[in-house]
Amino acid sequence: MKKARGAVLLMIAVLGLAGCGSQEKGAGVSSISFGKNGEVIHQIVGSFEQDYYDLEGLKTLAAERVKEYCAEHDQEAVYLDSVKEKGGEISLLFQYATAEDYSSFNYRQLYMGTVKEANEGGYDLDSIAFISPEGDPIELGFTEDADAKKILIIETKSGEELLVNLEGKVLYINQSANSGQEVSFAGKKSVLIRDQAPEEKASALTYIVYE
Repeated sequence: MKKARGAVLLMIAVLGLAGCGSQEKGAGVSSISFGKNGEVIHQIVGSFEQDYYDLEGLKTLAAERVKEYCAEHDQEAVYLDSVKEKGGEISLLFQYATAEDYSSFNYRQLYMGTVKEANEGGYDLDSIAFISPEGDPIELGFTEDADAKKILIIETKSGEELLVNLEGKVLYINQSANSGQEVSFAGKKSVLIRDQAPEEKASALTYIVYE
């Protein structure tokens, strides 16, 4: 029960940070990056939304949550690199051994694999509207070597802004949804997600095809 309560408190604090980073002028953007060995680097930036959070308290919550997770999984599954504050901006840097660890630790989806593997795993990619960097609509099933192309599928929450940095060139992204989620190219290897969906909408998935 104590572990569950600690995990929930950390998620509340962290999501509060993730949700406000894009709202203030000059504030940084939370990001997620991927290494060659499958590791995931997640930087969360923002400022405290609630007066009852402080930097030391956040450090303690984060460290306890990492310790709990590693005790139940692998000792190197999650690493808390830093918790910093500068000019009123908070930054937390986590490193995960795998995409599965990121998903389990943060209670949200992160899938990485080929298009074929994603379809076989239950993701109906034929129903997703994709666009190219030029803004052209793409039917994924009719692109060359579609099954062999890589895809990243990531879940975001309402109010969250996230920059996704990939090792390879981004080929297609899903079109922005009417729900308020905005997905855009941010260079050859990056995608910016702005999830402005109403708060009552729990979450949304972003689909990124890359090579």
